Amino acid sequence: VALHTIELFAGVGMLGEGLRAGLGHLGIETRTVCYVEREAFAASAMATRMAEDALDDAPVWSDVCTFDAG
Repeated sequence: VALHTIELFAGVGMLGEGLRAGLGHLGIETRTVCYVEREAFAASAMATRMAEDALDDAPVWSDVCTFDAG
């Protein structure tokens, strides 16, 4: 069972990849279930990385103020 994570202010998703690598070293599997990023360039870069299977496929939310974590 994977630990589900949400990346707030995700940028291009590299902080989450660092977390995944560190927890993976400890034997803990993670899966990102949502990204929150308002910058169009960063969100586009994440979409490209998801299409290449370099990031977990998950929705990208554009505004942390309206994000409903439920």
